[in-house]
Amino acid sequence: MSQENIFLNKNNLMNKVVARNGKLGFDACEILSAAIHAVDPYTCTFKRVHLQNRKIFIDQNVFDLNQFKRVFLIGFGKAAVPMARAVIDKLGSVLFQSMVITKDPKFMAENGLKNKLRVYLGGHPLPSNDSINSTQLILHNLPEMTKEDLVIVVISGGGSALFTNPVRGITLDDLQALNRILLKSGADIEEINTLRKHLDQVKGGGLAVRLQPASVATLILSDVIGDRLDVIASGPTVPDPTNYQDAIDVLDRYAVLDQVPRAILSHLEKGRDGLVPETLKPGQIPTKKNLNILVGTNFHAAEAALEKAKALGYYATIITSALTGLTEHVASFIAGIAYTALAYNQPVSRPACIIFGGEPTVNVTGDGLGGRNMDLALKLVPRLAEKHGVLFISFASDGEDGPTDAAGAAIDGFVFREGMEELGLDINDYINNNDSYHYHESLGGLIKTGATGTNVNDLMLLLIN
Repeated sequence: MSQENIFLNKNNLMNKVVARNGKLGFDACEILSAAIHAVDPYTCTFKRVHLQNRKIFIDQNVFDLNQFKRVFLIGFGKAAVPMARAVIDKLGSVLFQSMVITKDPKFMAENGLKNKLRVYLGGHPLPSNDSINSTQLILHNLPEMTKEDLVIVVISGGGSALFTNPVRGITLDDLQALNRILLKSGADIEEINTLRKHLDQVKGGGLAVRLQPASVATLILSDVIGDRLDVIASGPTVPDPTNYQDAIDVLDRYAVLDQVPRAILSHLEKGRDGLVPETLKPGQIPTKKNLNILVGTNFHAAEAALEKAKALGYYATIITSALTGLTEHVASFIAGIAYTALAYNQPVSRPACIIFGGEPTVNVTGDGLGGRNMDLALKLVPRLAEKHGVLFISFASDGEDGPTDAAGAAIDGFVFREGMEELGLDINDYINNNDSYHYHESLGGLIKTGATGTNVNDLMLLLIN
């Protein structure tokens, strides 16, 4: 097995701020690199699938090929191709058909892999015409399923946008407008996907319904806080515990009911009133016929960071892998932990490596450029000013922080003074305009890795000498 998919090494993480922190900075690169490599999608999938004596083993589940005439592979997400490649490397001889949708055109080079794989492209973070066309191609090319079919599904981050088939009456423009409104509002991924599930035929268990009565085994690389299966990629193979009223409540909670396209609100109201069918609900498909298996998570990455930090001589701890909330609140929380570590050697002694995982949200009020990791780091700059011997990095595990070419940013105790005194920057202007990208760019704090090849939310490191 030499097919690791991760496009990242420790040198990709280096920048001016990281480098000037010497060993602390170099160690931070080693720790983050170890974390990302631990959730390589090819490796995470490859080790879960085996073929022996005409039996397919997926995790702890056994599928006897004497009972199945056809085995299908479909997938969608930023890591769909490497995950599919792992399955093909293990099961290629028995696969009847393999089709995936992904974002990065570089993966088109693997179209036709071993004469098995078809690769289609879609859009992300907003769904595109390519997303819809590719989804409909996969659905059209799948034959009617029988009880003698086994379908293996591989899902990774970005699946909600890439695998899209809107309900009748909802257009792509409607979905894109809704996505923009929700992202700007500060709604979290669970809330956003509650809406997506009720506006799309393949989400909220819709794919599982389409694949019946086949047996379905889904391998999932999680990009969702808490790893809720019904939320990852909007749960195409998972029963949906939410309903139409829940979706309307999300819009009401963020006071955007009057902003969403009329067709969307009309559909949700019809669903609430029982005029259109609900999504798949728990118990409607037997669990043994519809398995969903996590193969990689944010916590797995955090664990790898922990072990690498300890090996480098740090006292290390994971605070949480479910950190969420608005960036200003998350910044206050992390700053409080930094102050406690500096004053009292808690929660761990120094040298300390304190690890967080999760995905904060940004309340967008300005028209600047940035992403949630850069915004979090920006709001920590004044809080960590003059705290020497402290290095903080916030990093999007997929290498893409918002609509930018950066993966995140690094700050230390010198950034605030350097920006104010040497460059004349008023940090509040950048905060108020949501322009974290250009602030960090000016200070040499941007981290640019390009796409890493995986996606398990964000990782934050707080290193203290």
